[in-house]
Amino acid sequence: MPVRHLLYLDANALHSFRWQHGSVVPTGRYTADDEGIKAFAEAVRRAGSGLYTLLVDVVEEGFHADTLPSVRGPDRTAMLERKRSQAFFGTPFSGALSRGIDRNGRRRDERFLFVALTRPAVVEPWLQVLRVVNAPLTGIHSVALVIDSLIQRLAAPAERCLLVTYAPGGMRQTFVDQGHLRFSRLAPNLNAITPDTAARCAGEILKTHSYLISQRMLPRNGQLPVYILSDAADHAHLAPILNTSDERIYHRADIAELSRKIGLNAPVSGSDATPLMLHWIARESGLLQLAPANERRFFRVWQARQAIVGAGVALFAAALLFAGKLWFDTESIKASTEQLRSDAASTQHNLSQLQAALPTLPAPLDDLRDAFHALDAFQAGKASPRPWLNHLSAALDATPELALQSIQWQSDAGDTPSKGTAKLSLPPQMAVDRRVMVDTAEQFLADLARRPGMAARVTRMPVELQSDRAFRSSTDPAGQPQAPTLEVSFALGAGQ
Repeated sequence: MPVRHLLYLDANALHSFRWQHGSVVPTGRYTADDEGIKAFAEAVRRAGSGLYTLLVDVVEEGFHADTLPSVRGPDRTAMLERKRSQAFFGTPFSGALSRGIDRNGRRRDERFLFVALTRPAVVEPWLQVLRVVNAPLTGIHSVALVIDSLIQRLAAPAERCLLVTYAPGGMRQTFVDQGHLRFSRLAPNLNAITPDTAARCAGEILKTHSYLISQRMLPRNGQLPVYILSDAADHAHLAPILNTSDERIYHRADIAELSRKIGLNAPVSGSDATPLMLHWIARESGLLQLAPANERRFFRVWQARQAIVGAGVALFAAALLFAGKLWFDTESIKASTEQLRSDAASTQHNLSQLQAALPTLPAPLDDLRDAFHALDAFQAGKASPRPWLNHLSAALDATPELALQSIQWQSDAGDTPSKGTAKLSLPPQMAVDRRVMVDTAEQFLADLARRPGMAARVTRMPVELQSDRAFRSSTDPAGQPQAPTLEVSFALGAGQ
């Protein structure tokens, strides 16, 4: 948190305070002359960084109530700026306080109270010191506006009353109408209640009461409650002089109780309300202030810098949290991996023990595994030689002249058709009659082809039919006729 420097300015001097841990600590007093301004400049230079807030309590204040059209946006800003310039010409230290919608007129106009410091020369030397060192100024506040905020937040004792406070600048009387600030008046050189000043304090209250009646802010026959913010010891000097009448009724507002309500930690000494007002300024951020935008530019720069730093810190915190999550996830994965490795090792150990307890196999395990795989592949096959052997047997029965010499059969697993080759022989006496041999072969082939699912063809005839081939001999070396041979290849369709 930055150091908060709270400045209280009256007609005679500038009082500096430091706000820390809910208490207001005095740090110096600088008279309103060249020596005091130089001393304040040296103090600011030594203080270094920090935020400065100025509370002005002088006689040169102006209040102007007016009713304006209710507008919003840039038009509202321009309208209020023009009205402030008209009401308080020649001073940049002014502000407008909204008092809500006026419901008595035909139009829904908005009521405003314009406040200004009418003598800028009182503030200018001290602001120049802050400008030289580029000190961030949060705002310039009026005591009357601070009291108005306190009344709104803490509830005013009555809807229409006069609140009397004491500070180094003097005795301030603030008139509150319908719970809001209407008028404020400062009596200089009455900064405390003593036996010597009690009569003057009572006289100032009478003057203010008469002024309010003359300005028709109060009815002539009405009774005005007067609340004096003080401690019991100081009020004892003033109470005998105050005469309650039909026009005024006096009450003491305990300054110590009020300080506790607003959270001021340090005890209040006497009836000085300066610590209360400074603490309220430092605590509340929405108070109306009178400094123009150019006087607060270094404060805006500080706010932008703090926003950037805050965003960087937030991003760093988010990155740190994300890194922590990744680290936690990594550790969880490592723990899970180690647990899986431990479980795998335990499972392998149990398997080894089970395998060691099994009886000895008659053959190596790998050989048995291969044999079972081959058996499974063989059993998966659908082909069998039985169907086409039945066809071949039926065809041989139909052609008894043929004699079977050999068979070759093959079949792959699955749905691959069965294939075979049969070698047959004819009687030797047919060797001399080529026509009979060809007719017998064709009859046998036609008989095989008539079988359902059977495809057959002759791969070797008992005689050569091509004209470019030489006739084969059908006699053996002894001159005896040889038995002619016939080769037939055939195939069964899938599923046969």
